[in-house]
Amino acid sequence: MQIDLNINPHLPSDYINYLENPMEIINEAEKAAETDIWSLMQFTENLRRQYGKEPWSMEILLKKLYVRRMAADIGITRIYASGKMVCMETNMSKKVFKLMTDSMSSEMHRNSLFFDGNEIKAELLLELPRAQLLNWIFQCIAELHACLPALIKY
Repeated sequence: MQIDLNINPHLPSDYINYLENPMEIINEAEKAAETDIWSLMQFTENLRRQYGKEPWSMEILLKKLYVRRMAADIGITRIYASGKMVCMETNMSKKVFKLMTDSMSSEMHRNSLFFDGNEIKAELLLELPRAQLLNWIFQCIAELHACLPALIKY
């Protein structure tokens, strides 16, 4: 799962110095995200238990990992932005997309999404700064991920 958003936060030096082995921790986070959402949640909980609340840049890195994991779970293979448009390449069918969006609780996300070919697209009202865009995508993907049970309802 690929995210092309050009947002690469740099961890503050005091946080890097506070971590025992920052590269190993980031690699563990990526490995947890590749495994499943539960592993990523456990990693996040352990990180906070051991080091306290992470700084903003580490939060951004974790959000990217959560987006990658949840997006992969629902069949999204790539996310990119172009101006006010967010595009999510998917192997999902239009029927599955409709089932999921019909069960979304957030009208804001539901009303901004549409299916076009092999992409789920969202046209935002304005072009957001990258960190805010990642947050919007995180909330939208989390909302779609929460709609998975709709696929087993008749």
